[in-house]
Amino acid sequence: MDYLKIVKENLPELTDARIHYEGSKIVVYTRNKNFFLTQNEKIREIVEKIKKRIEVRIEPDTLPPTDETISKIKKIIPPEAEISDIYFEPDFSKVTINVRYPQIAIGEQGEIVRRIKKETFWIPLVQRVATPKSNHVEVIRKTLYQSSKYRKRFLNSIGKKIYLTEPKETKYLRILSLGSGREVGRSCFLMQTPNSNIMLDCGISTGATGEDQYPIIPPDFDIDSLDAIVLSHAHLDHCGFIPYLYKMGYKGPVYCTEPTRELAALLQVDTIQLTQKEMGKSLYTSSDVKKMIKNVIPLKYKEVTDITSDVRLIFENAGHLLGSAISHFNIANGKINLIYTGDIKYSVSNLLDPAFTQFLRCEGLIIESTYGGPNDLTPRLEDAEKEFISIIEKTIKRGGKVLIPSFAVGRGQELMVILEKYNIDVPIYIEGMIYDASAIHSTYPKYLAHSLQKQIIEENKNPFESKRFIHIASYREREQVLSDEKPYIVIATSGMINGGPIIEYLKKFGSDKKNTLIFVGYQAKGTLGNKIQQGYKEVELFNGEKIEINLEVKTLDGLSGHSDRKQLLNFIGHLKEKPKRILVNHGEPSKALNLAGAINKIFGIESYAPMNLEAMRFL
Repeated sequence: MDYLKIVKENLPELTDARIHYEGSKIVVYTRNKNFFLTQNEKIREIVEKIKKRIEVRIEPDTLPPTDETISKIKKIIPPEAEISDIYFEPDFSKVTINVRYPQIAIGEQGEIVRRIKKETFWIPLVQRVATPKSNHVEVIRKTLYQSSKYRKRFLNSIGKKIYLTEPKETKYLRILSLGSGREVGRSCFLMQTPNSNIMLDCGISTGATGEDQYPIIPPDFDIDSLDAIVLSHAHLDHCGFIPYLYKMGYKGPVYCTEPTRELAALLQVDTIQLTQKEMGKSLYTSSDVKKMIKNVIPLKYKEVTDITSDVRLIFENAGHLLGSAISHFNIANGKINLIYTGDIKYSVSNLLDPAFTQFLRCEGLIIESTYGGPNDLTPRLEDAEKEFISIIEKTIKRGGKVLIPSFAVGRGQELMVILEKYNIDVPIYIEGMIYDASAIHSTYPKYLAHSLQKQIIEENKNPFESKRFIHIASYREREQVLSDEKPYIVIATSGMINGGPIIEYLKKFGSDKKNTLIFVGYQAKGTLGNKIQQGYKEVELFNGEKIEINLEVKTLDGLSGHSDRKQLLNFIGHLKEKPKRILVNHGEPSKALNLAGAINKIFGIESYAPMNLEAMRFL
């Protein structure tokens, strides 16, 4: 269907309008300023007719100069909003205003934003500045602003591919497992129809070595045939291989939320630095990460988007990580609906609301099983918090230090919220990428739990900015902390002790019985964390150096970002429509197989835990 022609025919008053695709969106550029300001009802009618998103913008050469616009914006926005930066993207007729307090800059029911649009004709986007200040966030934003011409061409080419390709009849839907089949790590599926090749996640296994680290790419796989990558969230076992696809020549889009884009890039760049330090080389470079950033098409929760000629995508909250998304694929205009959970948390946490379940249709489901075993039942959050604080207090009382290896994204921030809540009176040091990840959490509070949103936005009480947390930003600062004989808490990457600054603390304090090491997340087989958790009294680093393990080792359940067995079954039980077939992935063999069997027994649904390179047909 020629949607551009339909839009043009329905806007006869815009004889000079330039209408084109930007991804799945149709954009109308006009010099008619009156229409730009008053077109809402007319555009709504066309949208209702064609069921596609339409945006109207003023032609860039008709817009007022940037210096004049900056002056107007600063007069319109109250100084209390604290403007940080103003960036222009003339190719999109957009101005981005970075402020500390977006709610003030937007105004009551958007009145200030509407006034900026009316007086400048630029499309204003108010964005929260990263707090605490993050160079990483600034680099990503500058990359996007500087590549606006490229992104304009890229989005136009994607739109043409989606809408101008004559689709074949969708006679089948096939899911091929390229990773995470009866294993934890390297999540990767290839979803295929007669019209589409879409990759669902593409991660690496942090505890594995050699080829077992990476997704299994079939020899006959053609990178040019890949239409899109859909990324559920930013953990490396889901996103860590994506820059390598761009290195291989992939030129298509990655669909994810905005927080996922920024967190994924943060972890990928950190991985490059770690592997270069340890192995002398890395799988990909920062330029490959930048290619990914420029090709990301960010989506909000509940936003319906065409991603190929026969597949629509809607993201919903997964409850696992900031910006994590359950992917709802509507295929061939509703012929079949497939839900891919990625990693989910169907329970309350300090950071996020529980995973969404109210899908109107769900014929097929792909669900994780990290904690899907019959004995994987976690305590209540409140009980886990109390145990966590109790361990810390006992360690401090005996003059020890508390070492907490943590994932930079998600777990680190959960711990910060808990420690802020319980008011622990010893220094709390934050090491590694946790600091930058916390800044990204502050930047996107609307993706956080409603209670935390309110705390940050309305009450101006941001736990990630608390003076209680001391950021260690240099080798010299770390040396000072390591020489301190008094009790303290350090939260440092990496979460599985397979690298990062936590190693330095373990080398210094691992042999002393009065100290405590607390595991707060999954420890994959092959990692140092897993060996220590199993009771090893000595572990060997990559360089051959050995560490004595004499300190107290505790594993704390209940703070995981994954659902336990009961929560996974509850998630399925609360789906509005029960699927006809379920694939179970992302779990150790016994757990994936056991959960699949339990689903079949409890719900009477055909369930299977595929091995890697097995293909399942849903249609």
